[in-house]
Order: sequence, then C-alpha cells, then structure tokens
Amino acid sequence: MLINLSINNVAVIEKATADFSDGFNILTGETGAGKSLLIDSLSMVLGMRTSRELIRTEADYASVTALFSPCPDFSDLDIDPEEDGSILLSRRIYADGRNICKINSATVPLSTLRQVGERLVTIHGQHDNISLFKHSYHLSLLDEYAKNEQLLCEYKSAYKKMLDAKDKLEGMKKSESEREMQKDTLSFRIEEIKKISPEKDEDVSLASRRDALRNYSSVMANLQSASEALSSQGGAKDALYASMRNLDSASSMDLSLEPIKEQITDLYYACEDAASEIAGFISRMSFSPGELDEIEERLDAITRLKKKYGPTLDAVLENLNTWEEEYGSLLFYDDNLSALENLVCEATEEMLRAGRALSASRQKAAQALEKAVTDELAFLDMPKCIFRVNLTEDEPSSKGLENAEFLLSTSPSEEPKPLSRIASGGEMSRIMLALKSALADCDDVGVLLFDEIDAGVSGRAAAKIAEKLNNLSANRQIICITHLPQLASRADCHLLIEKDTSTDTFTTSVSLLDKEGRVDEIARLISGDNITPAAREAAKDMLKNN
Repeated sequence: MLINLSINNVAVIEKATADFSDGFNILTGETGAGKSLLIDSLSMVLGMRTSRELIRTEADYASVTALFSPCPDFSDLDIDPEEDGSILLSRRIYADGRNICKINSATVPLSTLRQVGERLVTIHGQHDNISLFKHSYHLSLLDEYAKNEQLLCEYKSAYKKMLDAKDKLEGMKKSESEREMQKDTLSFRIEEIKKISPEKDEDVSLASRRDALRNYSSVMANLQSASEALSSQGGAKDALYASMRNLDSASSMDLSLEPIKEQITDLYYACEDAASEIAGFISRMSFSPGELDEIEERLDAITRLKKKYGPTLDAVLENLNTWEEEYGSLLFYDDNLSALENLVCEATEEMLRAGRALSASRQKAAQALEKAVTDELAFLDMPKCIFRVNLTEDEPSSKGLENAEFLLSTSPSEEPKPLSRIASGGEMSRIMLALKSALADCDDVGVLLFDEIDAGVSGRAAAKIAEKLNNLSANRQIICITHLPQLASRADCHLLIEKDTSTDTFTTSVSLLDKEGRVDEIARLISGDNITPAAREAAKDMLKNN
C-alpha cells in the first residue's frame, strides 16, 4: 500500500507530505484547494506522462517521492525491495525537460518507473467515465475480466503471422508485364557479368601483373647489371674467391685469422647463391606485348562492371548471386505463388482458431460480467438496471473477431441501449464503480485511487457508493477524493487539502484530521463554509453510525 507521498514545488504546492493508512482513505477540500495536484503528483512519480508546467513558478524543478509497503514481486525487473519490504519511488523533473527517476536510490529509466507504477496503483478518474463511451475500451475491460492476456497474445501473434503471409503474397502478385520486365532486367545483368566471368580479387592480381609487364625492360636491365657485377670475370664472386683462398693459407699459419676466413667464406657462398637466384629470375622472365594488351583489355571490362554494378568487384559478385536467386524465383513463379497461397490459408486458419478460442472466452466472460455488474448496480441503488455486453462479429483485426459494446437498460420495459444514450453523469459514476468492483479481483494492484468517482450523485446513492468503496477497502487500499460527506464519514483515514491565501503566493497543504477535525470538515461538506450546529450534529451522527 501507499505509505507516504512527499511533494516539492508542484504548482502551488511548495512542500507537502501526506501519510496514508491501509483501508479506506479520503481526501477532501474546497474546490481549487489543489486536490487534483495530488493526483498529478502521484501520476508523476508512477512514471506517467507529465508536464513541465507543473513546476512551481520560479522553482528549478519539481519532485515527488512515494513510499510503498509491502510491495509486489519485481524480480523480473531486477528490482529488490528494502529489508523491511518497502519500495521508494522518486521522480524529479526540470524546466529543460530532464527527468531523474529512482527506485530505492538507484537511478532507473522512466519506462521502468512506469512499469513498477502500473503494478502498484490504479487511478480511476472522471475521464474514465468518458472512456466508457468508447467501444475499444469495452473490449479491453471484458478481456481484463476474462483474464484473456494469454489468449489475446496468442491471437495477436497468429494475426501478425497471417498479415505477413498476405503481404508476401501481394508482393508476389505483380502484373505479368512487371514480372517480365524484371526478368529481362535481371537476365541482362546476369548475362553481362557472366560474359566477363570475373573471379574474386582478379582485378588486384591483374593490376599487379600489368605493372610488372610495364616495367619489364627496366627490371631486366637492372637484373642483368646485378648478375654481371656478381659473376663476370673480376667480379664480386672472383674477388671473394681469391680473398677466401689467401685467408685459408694465412690462417693455417696464424690461427687467429680463422674467424675472418669463415666470414669471407660465408660471404662467398651467399654471393654465389644470390647470383644463382638472379640468373633464375632472368631465365624465367618473359615479355609479350600481346599479354599486356589482353590484361589492359580485361581490366577495362572489370572496371566497367564495377562502375555499373559495384562499386567493388566483391559487390559485383554479391549482386550476381542475389539477382540469380531473384531470377530463379521468377522462373518458378507459379510454384512459389502456390506455396505462398497455401501459407496464407494455413496462417488464416491458425488465426481463426486462436480467434475462436478468444471469442469463446469472451462469450463466457460476457455472461458472467453482465450478472456481476447488474448485481453491483442493484447494490448501488440502481435496482432496475440491466447491464448487457453486446458482442458482434466483425472482420478480423488485431483485437479479435468481434467488437464489444456495453448496453444499459434503466427499466425492465426498455431494451438495453448504448451507455451514451442512456446514462446520466451520476449513473455513469456508478456504472464505472460497478465495473471496477466486478474487476477488482482480476488484478493484483494493491492501491485503487478514485478521483471524484461520486460525481453527480447524492443522498442514498452516495451512501451506497460509500459502502461499496468501504467494502473494497477490506482487501486493498482505497484512496478517494470526494465532496460527499457520506464517503468522508466512512474513511479510516481522512486528509484535508487546504489552500493558504494569506500571502501573495498561494500554497497548498495536506493535513491528517483528528476526530474533531473530521467533524468540522464533514459539517462543511454538509452545509458549506457557514457551519451550523445542526451540520455538526449531523456530522457526529454520520461518524458514529459508521
């Protein structure tokens, strides 16, 4: 449950703290005192969309913290509660749009804060009554009641699979002329590349060979000069041989010359090896003007391919593979078309099976919801009302095979009609409460907040709403903003929201009322600002009887 809500710099609230108890919590205050700001603040710390306009004038930021205990399991989000089982949410928004969100002092993304918030609190505001006029909302409420999350997930997966198969089929069903044009284009490209038949990295090896041929004369002249310097009469080999012979004779008479003799010997044989390798190069080198022309011509052809289908030779070869596959698909168009048509049929049947399972669950849940809401409406002083869920078959969509619409009859003699044509404002509030009461056991959210759910009702109906909310508070925490004394008198915890106008800058405060304070506030709700003795006595009786 929500233990504490701390607010800083939110509109007219400079600093306020509200402590809540388990059970039934009521917030009251004069119109304009700032009750809606508590909803805005709580929505903000739960990760919902908020506006920078909430930041108090001349303040740099607005911040809200909310303490919950005990809290549900958030291990799937890698969030652990404190040792006492509590969890602290905080959010700070700046005028420049920055958000700082934290859970138990650890900074988290706004999306994580929102996921956590959705499991902690459900807020029911007056806008929920308006949403009752939307058929799409009716279907989502029915699925919530039926606990159709898994069936809906399976259906949506099958529906997407069916759409994907249809898209592929439509993509293949091009006009005959378009297919023929595509075949001709692909055939021309493939033939043009295969006519050259380039090999991987061939352009690199050809360029290297071309450069070698272009420099043949210069390379050959240098090799021959090097060969003559080493091997001609009186060249390096002869000089080293003579030196080696002389040192051999000298070292036999003076052993200290042995190392020098070995060096000269090594140089001689190295020179001999080098001369042999150079001779081999010379014997293997050949030059053909025709070969150079052929290489130049092939390189030009490969360059044209790269410019047209490249930019690299690797890209040309990759495109060739792709185009050959596409061409093959077009050649086997009829076979592929038949296979895709079968795939669409299979996917459609799978989607319909999942849709029928979802529809069956909805039909069963609709009957149960009709009885549950009708019973709840009878309790809420609408005994002659009949609630109906009208399911009508429709074209398959992402939501299923049918639409749902809530209908209401306020008299047994009247046929049920759409809510927008039947219900008044006060009736809509009770219908919403009846729905929420019927759905109360369908989720694990521990905190329900009702923002003036009692709008448009009074007297006996108000007392029934108060009793219903009090009953709901037996299993979860209820927080309710109200103007009705009937609700205020049933509270386990009564908070008063007041606006201080004694200074030029208005401020809002939140205070927990004691017994006498509750009497005064309930009396104000009964008689207005001019609290009469009779109103005080009525307030005492209401508190005593509840």
